[in-house]
Amino acid sequence: MTKEFGEVIFRLQQHINLAPSEFLKYPEGELRRKPAPNKWSKKELLGHLIDSAANNHHRFIKIQFLPSPFFVDGYAQNDWIRIQNYNEKDTEQLVNLWKVYNEHILFIMQNTPEENLKIKITAEDPFENADTLFFLMKDYVDHMDHHLKQIFI
Repeated sequence: MTKEFGEVIFRLQQHINLAPSEFLKYPEGELRRKPAPNKWSKKELLGHLIDSAANNHHRFIKIQFLPSPFFVDGYAQNDWIRIQNYNEKDTEQLVNLWKVYNEHILFIMQNTPEENLKIKITAEDPFENADTLFFLMKDYVDHMDHHLKQIFI
């Protein structure tokens, strides 16, 4: 495993270890509060990270067996949030789903052969320099870093 990929895996493991207990420290009203009408609440941000896990889970698998370059399609994230109504989901269930899903993503990353990290991708919504499975996995954790910082400020 490369040092850089090891760091990505380490960051994801740290989030799995620390974020659930930190999230559960907030009162329910704070978790549901939207900072503005067009902004997501803390529960919706965590729900968005679950949606990201769901979308990336299948990408991380399919990239490793479908023809290269794999096409990474986008998803309508606001519609996902609206339809799933995360503010009304039980908070402990929401946190547990996030944790279990990310433990599985971590397991996938830990079991991805190093040579597969070089598999080429293309994207509907291009990421900066997104051209390999490694980058997509790194971007997944970078994206999580960003939203967890929003939740925990």
